[in-house]
Amino acid sequence: MNPQKGYYSVVQYCPDRGRFEAANIGVLLFCPESGFLQARMSGNNSRIKKFFGSEGQDWKRIHAVKKALQDRLEKEGPVMRSIDDLQQFIATRANVIQITPPKPMKVSTPEDDLKDLYEQLIGQAAKSEPQMNLKKILADKFSAAGLDKKIISDVKVEVPVLAEEVEIPFGFQNGRFNLINPVRFGAADPKQSLRTAFKYAVEGRSLYEHPDKDFGKLQLIVVGQFRPEDKVSPALVRRIFDESHVKLFSTAEVPKLIDEIRQTGKDIDV
Repeated sequence: MNPQKGYYSVVQYCPDRGRFEAANIGVLLFCPESGFLQARMSGNNSRIKKFFGSEGQDWKRIHAVKKALQDRLEKEGPVMRSIDDLQQFIATRANVIQITPPKPMKVSTPEDDLKDLYEQLIGQAAKSEPQMNLKKILADKFSAAGLDKKIISDVKVEVPVLAEEVEIPFGFQNGRFNLINPVRFGAADPKQSLRTAFKYAVEGRSLYEHPDKDFGKLQLIVVGQFRPEDKVSPALVRRIFDESHVKLFSTAEVPKLIDEIRQTGKDIDV
């Protein structure tokens, strides 16, 4: 919901460090505040072939070290707490896959920002990822459902617990002013989904308990996108949200949200 400080590094294939030549094959993003740590790797070796050719490459080994890096990040992510931890991890790389020194950046939604970094630095769309972001998908669905007169876009509210103003993509009024925020729970480790859930639960409870000077009583609604194979996180996230007055709709439940807006939402006063 609110920006946090993050660090990104480029993952490179460097067969001969003495020649200082490398091909970018992935990107890593670390957010100490939320504990997010993931790397997105190229699904093919086209960039390696472009820089170093096809002859003499041990493709089986290259695939193995790429997978080993992701496995190790998944294992060490929950215990990595600071930029010093990340730098120490990077310093241990001693094979053909190396990681550049981390650079700071502002992060809004870690999964989306990692995808954007990948496309910018690696130069190809992430395999099997939808090209539209979740906010755009929701906007199109709301419009197609004829909800333009009930939906307010880009709503700015104060989150008391943060003592700062944030912008929420959508909102509608039905007695409480409902703030709709799309969130990706894309981490392979359900513990990461829980960290994300705790963050929005704290902010959602604060919004619920402190009426806004312009919109009155508030309610946070999270539209969550989960990995298709993740059968654990949705129930855990929903349980956390229920205790903090935050509503959860999975992307599969968006039609249910649309029905609620259609039936209970009030038309916007123009």
